[in-house]
Amino acid sequence: MVFTMQTALRKRIMERALLDKARIPATDADVWHLCQTDFDVLEESSRASVFALANGVLGVRGGLDELAGDHAAILSDAHIANPIHYHESFTGFATSSDMRFAAPSPVQIALEIDGKPFVPAGDAPLAFERKLGLVDGILHRTTSWRIDQDRILHLTVLRLVAPGAGAHCASQIGLRVTGGSADISLSFPLECQRVDPAAVDDPRFNRATPLRRISLDESGVEACFRAGDGAQAVDLAMVQAIDIDPAAGKLILNDGRATARFSLDDGAAGMVERHVHYAFGADGADRARELLQHNRTIGWGGLAEVAQAELARFWAGADIAISGDSGMERAIRLAMFHLYQSASRDNRHSIAAKGLTGEGYEGHYFWDTEVFVLPALAFLAPELAAPILRYRIGTLDNARRNARQMGHASGALFPWRTIGGDECSAHYPTGAAQYHINADIAYALNLYREATGDAHLVRDAAPMLFETARIWLEIGHFNARRGGAFTIHGVTGPDEYTGLVDNDYYTNAMAARHLAFAATLASEMEQEDPEHFRALAEELSLTPREVEQWRAASAAMWLPLDETLGIHPQDDSFLDKPVFPFAVLPRDRFPLLLHHHPLQLFRHQLCKQGDVVQAMHLAGEDVPLAAKRRDLAFYTPLTTHDSTLSATAFAIVSAETGQAAQALDYHHETAYVDLENRHGNTHHGLHMAAMAGSWLVLAMGWGGMRIVKGRLHFRPTCPDGWGSYSFRLRWRGALLEINVSADKTIYRLISGDLPLILDHGRKVVPSAAGTVLLRPVVDAVIFDLDGVLTDTAQAHFKAWKRLCDEEGLPFDEHFNENLKGIDRPASLALILEAAGVAADAATREEMMTRKNKYYREAIAHYGPDDLFPGARELLTDCLAAGLKIGLASASRNARDVVRALGIENLFDTITDAGTIKRGKPDPEIFLATAQELGCDPSRCVGVEDAAAGIAAIKGAGMRAIGVGSPHALAAADSVVSEIYALDVAVLTTALPPEERDQLKLEK
Repeated sequence: MVFTMQTALRKRIMERALLDKARIPATDADVWHLCQTDFDVLEESSRASVFALANGVLGVRGGLDELAGDHAAILSDAHIANPIHYHESFTGFATSSDMRFAAPSPVQIALEIDGKPFVPAGDAPLAFERKLGLVDGILHRTTSWRIDQDRILHLTVLRLVAPGAGAHCASQIGLRVTGGSADISLSFPLECQRVDPAAVDDPRFNRATPLRRISLDESGVEACFRAGDGAQAVDLAMVQAIDIDPAAGKLILNDGRATARFSLDDGAAGMVERHVHYAFGADGADRARELLQHNRTIGWGGLAEVAQAELARFWAGADIAISGDSGMERAIRLAMFHLYQSASRDNRHSIAAKGLTGEGYEGHYFWDTEVFVLPALAFLAPELAAPILRYRIGTLDNARRNARQMGHASGALFPWRTIGGDECSAHYPTGAAQYHINADIAYALNLYREATGDAHLVRDAAPMLFETARIWLEIGHFNARRGGAFTIHGVTGPDEYTGLVDNDYYTNAMAARHLAFAATLASEMEQEDPEHFRALAEELSLTPREVEQWRAASAAMWLPLDETLGIHPQDDSFLDKPVFPFAVLPRDRFPLLLHHHPLQLFRHQLCKQGDVVQAMHLAGEDVPLAAKRRDLAFYTPLTTHDSTLSATAFAIVSAETGQAAQALDYHHETAYVDLENRHGNTHHGLHMAAMAGSWLVLAMGWGGMRIVKGRLHFRPTCPDGWGSYSFRLRWRGALLEINVSADKTIYRLISGDLPLILDHGRKVVPSAAGTVLLRPVVDAVIFDLDGVLTDTAQAHFKAWKRLCDEEGLPFDEHFNENLKGIDRPASLALILEAAGVAADAATREEMMTRKNKYYREAIAHYGPDDLFPGARELLTDCLAAGLKIGLASASRNARDVVRALGIENLFDTITDAGTIKRGKPDPEIFLATAQELGCDPSRCVGVEDAAAGIAAIKGAGMRAIGVGSPHALAAADSVVSEIYALDVAVLTTALPPEERDQLKLEK
């Protein structure tokens, strides 16, 4: 008898995962191994995913050899196209779906003791340990089963799927009996015995493609299998070799089965080494036999040496460390290990959503490979990122054909889900309608280009980039009803709980980037190699006018900001819908897609995962922190996080906007999603995008890593509970290590040519010894505008004077001093009060509008020369010191002024009187600015020129620096006469002496 997992057990697994999250496997103190010592049959299938081995060609789940289960082999080439049957089919619908089939297990054994099938005496082993080595790639397991009242069977199993060995699995099985003697036989079947995963109504997992054995040799070491029929049939050969010590046992090869037999006395041991190889095609058996013999000649020791050497090379460029949280360190290392294992080494394949660890999503490739997995691999192992793009380049003709099927006269549209290159999604509202797949691939290409400098691949990818860019002009247009903005219609974004909308924010934002990149690359190619570009343009019928249309569409892309809420609407209709009350639902009603019709979800403000938040993450420096923080706050309560993709973007944007505790929660969610089976479907296979996301959060969230104008930028922070952390990455041939603690960041050049210039708010040249930047104890500086950075006071005075003259109200420069730092309504109130004049609300509003008109006329010709001397230098020095910078101005025109002055991009956030209810001297504007910056007010310094402003700063609990008269600004902690006298060092004079001594900043 062998153990099986029936549907009832599967359902119980789902219930436990949803109601009582499965525990993380017990771990030892070694962060380079994942070790489990508790055995639970209900969690065994999920743990088989976590302990899986793979080499980019073959994946073997980490189940127990002696127990039946779903631990079949996963092969990157093993897929067939099955027809999709619709009751009502329409033009352009997908006609077939690629489905990956599982090969017969290379590790399953049938165990007999004393001539009878082994039945353990008890539900669980007496002793159990399963250990996955992240350095050597070996799965090591020891298990002790009770045979009967006296005897115990001890098994030791080593398993290896070595890099470079192809579709080859090697294993060693050691067995020993104590408490008496026993006759033991191990059979190694080549058959399709496997248990289908749970027969639950889950669209994320379909029943396995039937596989049948079509031949088996008499010796039981060779068999052929077939999936599908006719022209679609795929043949798979499986060949094995069994080695034992003839002095300890006997190998019997007959009746179509290979069997090793041992007669063991009490305490005696036996050992078997098994090699299995797979190959496809009519000559598969011959090739499998040849390759099996090759690897068998290398032997276990040789294969193990290769695996350890390859992993050492990977870890040399990808290692991470976290002081103070060994569990998170191990989780991220495990994630990187699985990315390395499942990454394709073949340009004919990409990386499936579940990698090579399980059969979830039928082995399909989705957008998350380009947006999550490739960015991680581009920095960790660029040679593993390149095949992802090469695969897309190789299926460009499929994408062109798909575009025609979808009704587009030109261009290429990549399929939403696929293996072979054709669309496999039968539900177009949440599948084929996700046109952002084109922009996601363009994003991946651009990031890869920036990170590697691989001009050759980019040149090969140019036709793909240009052809996919054409689609945006097919589905969008310059909309006269939106002031000529470019709008995109009838698409679905990453949020699959909102479908078929106009102007999905993520889609529009990514399309704008795609179009701009395509236009830029076209210009670069034309300049660098005119002859090649001319031939390519002729081949594609690409004209200068079309390239200019790309630029125009990108610049005019509709990306609105809702003025009332201050957030980016997810699409044109999102804010008009009611909120879906998912917070009151019991946990067993999630994910919502399993319990609600899609239309019910579409009709609500509801997000499966980030759409706008995902766009905020990918936008990098292009969107101000304040906008990101508002979007994050708005969409957080509307997002179920039913997708495992969701937590990564939320973690990164939370860290970026200063919400460290929230960011850490999200980071745990993505890092532990499979270790703790948090979504209840780890038995389908591991979530590769979440695996990659755990590293992306470390580097881009906590490390603040961005690519800006071709240079790596960092703004690192260290969350509470971590003493320090470090990560390595590759950048254009160089290997870097970034080490971050609460008080400093060290940039170290491990290898590569100097000089390499990074950005940490200023230029940084990492050295082999390490370039150290100390973190300031001040997190942010918040500036007033008028009278501090520029002088618009005279423009204000002239505007008020003109208004007062028209109304017959007394007003002069002496009285104007009372208006410094005061907003427009309060200023008018003072003027009317001094004149003894009453005015109703409508009259006051008209007077303020008139004054603002005069003021805007006065500043219409402002430019960079109107900045006070030293202002720009101070702002850039603050950035260089790692400080965040905010603007808190009583002027409602502040943003227009700083834009005219050419300094808008130097501010992380801008707060003006239009966004608050109470003006200075109330502290609201400074508190609001600190909140937008994600900074504690006590760690901020405010700079003002008016007494009302100083009072507001002090009321916010900040330290205040005045610019102007010491007498008028006596409440300030420090006063300078002009802005040019203020530098980063002077900022420290507002600090207590003990903190001032800690702040060591270099200009």
